[in-house]
Amino acid sequence: MFGHDKPAGLPCHNLEGFSCAIHARLSEAGYLGCVAFECLGAGQKVTSLFPQTWRDQPRLARPMIEAFRQMRDVQELRQMLKAAAALPLPEAVEAERQAWDTELMVTTQALAPLAVFDPAPLRAWLKGLAAHVSR
Repeated sequence: MFGHDKPAGLPCHNLEGFSCAIHARLSEAGYLGCVAFECLGAGQKVTSLFPQTWRDQPRLARPMIEAFRQMRDVQELRQMLKAAAALPLPEAVEAERQAWDTELMVTTQALAPLAVFDPAPLRAWLKGLAAHVSR
């Protein structure tokens, strides 16, 4: 579903600075995978954490791609926590949800917390929410 093949971990050749050169015509160019993909704001957050683009400093490509992968996970979890805010959660569980949300907010503000964030405990906590809602 992409107009060209490339190894994982390498930037797309259509990137110009922090923008896609063919964004307005992705479908016509054969990039349906890009049309369907939602980064949830991870791209913008990661580029704000790096002072230069990977085109200016090619050594930044791998760290930026890894940070994007991590940030995309965090942004997905933030969306899940936002959705959970609409559930009728017990007060203590709502407090936990808010604590997780705060932790994720801090995680998105700098590369160091992003690099060490482990999403597994939060994913497990989110899976356990159904038990609290059904009571």
